[in-house]
Amino acid sequence: MKIRKSVLFLFATMAVVLLLVLHACKKTNDTVPHNPYDDIHRDDTTSYGIPLDSLTITYVHKKVLSTRCALPGCHEGHFEPDFRTPQSSFSTLVYAPIIKNNTAGTFKYRVIPYDTTHSVFHERVTNCCFVTQNDRMPQDNIGVPLPDSSLNLIASWIMHGSRDMFGNVPKLPNKEPTINYYVAFDTISLLPPFAFPTLRYDTVRMDNLYYNPFIVPISKSNFYFAVNVTDDSTADGAMQVNKLKISTQADNFSAAYQYTGTYLSYGGLSVWLVTVPTSTLPANDTLYMRYYVNDGNHANNTEFPRTEMVYPYKTFWSFIRQ
Repeated sequence: MKIRKSVLFLFATMAVVLLLVLHACKKTNDTVPHNPYDDIHRDDTTSYGIPLDSLTITYVHKKVLSTRCALPGCHEGHFEPDFRTPQSSFSTLVYAPIIKNNTAGTFKYRVIPYDTTHSVFHERVTNCCFVTQNDRMPQDNIGVPLPDSSLNLIASWIMHGSRDMFGNVPKLPNKEPTINYYVAFDTISLLPPFAFPTLRYDTVRMDNLYYNPFIVPISKSNFYFAVNVTDDSTADGAMQVNKLKISTQADNFSAAYQYTGTYLSYGGLSVWLVTVPTSTLPANDTLYMRYYVNDGNHANNTEFPRTEMVYPYKTFWSFIRQ
């Protein structure tokens, strides 16, 4: 009996030691992940008593947008801004270009962080007569404003930085320039009144297909190429690079002919004008064009058309001397 008790005691002692070892190993190896809620300081509030960590687009969506704006026939996804979710609300509000402006053209974005005065979203819910009488939003009760609690929440969210779902203050986006359109024509006067002549080459296409190369008469020693470029932060005339490249290959411009554009603005028309000396270019061959520009804020130049685009884009940006 004594031997049996001794054996039982020995096994019990070993079990306790094993549990202590396992517990020690668990504490040593299993690090508890950081809890982000530990960083929240709920004593920091806005003037309306809303905790700053709650003053995000998620909170605004829950309290106002989902109940008063994302309604059938309103902002439920059929047009912008889209208030179906916090994500869609944020992406179509903050630094989102406006569609409808007032007669003075005051506004550029729907929401600008820290600025209710120039945020058209704030203007639309507070101004009874944005463009016409009683066009205040929302329109379910025409002319009747949102309650003060909702208006104060919207204003407080904007003035606190228009924070996203995670409490981050967004930065003004800086997109690449947009190369909108080009025109090719026979001659131009560089003196006012500046206007395109009636004889345009880019409207005369091979086989009358709009995406085929346009035709430049082989008798012409040059033609003019005008391209319109816009940007979200850089003025049209402040664009850099402004090169037109011409190649006999659709996707290889390493040895292309290069020509520099000159900025022209007259009567609301804004273009970069390139003189193309065609006498130095091959005849009866498809000549592909690409335009290169930089807004001064990107490491790489903007290029159009790009290699990954479908072929009709490249043939639309091409011509043949014949």
